[in-house]
Amino acid sequence: MPRYLCWPQDEVRLGRGLAGWQPALSRAELPLAMTLAGVTCLLAELGPADETRIVQAFEGLSQHSVYLRFMRAKQHPTADQVTFFLHYPRDKQISLLLSDSLGEPLAQAQSIRRLHPDRAEFSCIVADHFQHRGAGRRLLLALAILARGEGIREWTAEVLAQNRPMLALLKSLGLPLTLVTGRELIFVRLDLSALDPLLARPGRTQVDGSPRQRGPKTKGE
Repeated sequence: MPRYLCWPQDEVRLGRGLAGWQPALSRAELPLAMTLAGVTCLLAELGPADETRIVQAFEGLSQHSVYLRFMRAKQHPTADQVTFFLHYPRDKQISLLLSDSLGEPLAQAQSIRRLHPDRAEFSCIVADHFQHRGAGRRLLLALAILARGEGIREWTAEVLAQNRPMLALLKSLGLPLTLVTGRELIFVRLDLSALDPLLARPGRTQVDGSPRQRGPKTKGE
């Protein structure tokens, strides 16, 4: 029988996740440079130009990481799967890529609006060598803020019950969280409306008071 577990908004955890950097409030503010676990990183929207490195990054993932994220054995991605990740309708989907200073992918996350206009499915994966450094929390918060700015109120996902690192990550975000537990899968729901005060804040300054870092300008900026 399923169990319902709920956690209210945790301002302390949310504050920790937002400390030391200033998220982009819209896609127009990307790419965004930041430092994470002492590594200089670039947060940008994932697109067709990233095909080679994103496929190579996938090939570098362990069997275990692939299973926890995709719930299947690791196989070389098909053309349709690559297209799904890189060629997407911008009115329904946001995909972000976190890379190091050499352009090597460190983490990827996406938010996909399906049928309901203010609800989206989300997912996240971190390269094996960069796990347990806060990349997942940073990336999901960055994506959540962009998604909320585009009208998404509720995030949903299905997570394997054995994927304890992801469940711990979701709790660390500090957003209102509901879990519906099953034997093998856990249905996750996050309330993104908790981010509204951040989006409405005028004259934003970085939490630690330092100047905001921006990535190199892209064509058309």
